[in-house]
Amino acid sequence: MQESSVYQHLLQTTGEERFHQGLQQGTELGARINALESLLEVLVYRFESDAVKSLRPTLENISDVARLKQLHNVALRVKNLSTFIQDMKA
Repeated sequence: MQESSVYQHLLQTTGEERFHQGLQQGTELGARINALESLLEVLVYRFESDAVKSLRPTLENISDVARLKQLHNVALRVKNLSTFIQDMKA
């Protein structure tokens, strides 16, 4: 497979290590954004959206993708938003 000219240019101008580091950071950021949006979609679907909107800043401060995925699973199972909030704080 032939590498793109953009890939080659980035390697030459940033160095391979920095390029791959940036690529890794971008991948992690994308995974975090995806996990956060999936969690918020479940919460809005299951509970009152105004109450969920108030949680958004707190959820956006969670940088751990695994934690966001765990909360997504919690959101699928809890009976009410109060229980979700308790689990979120635990």
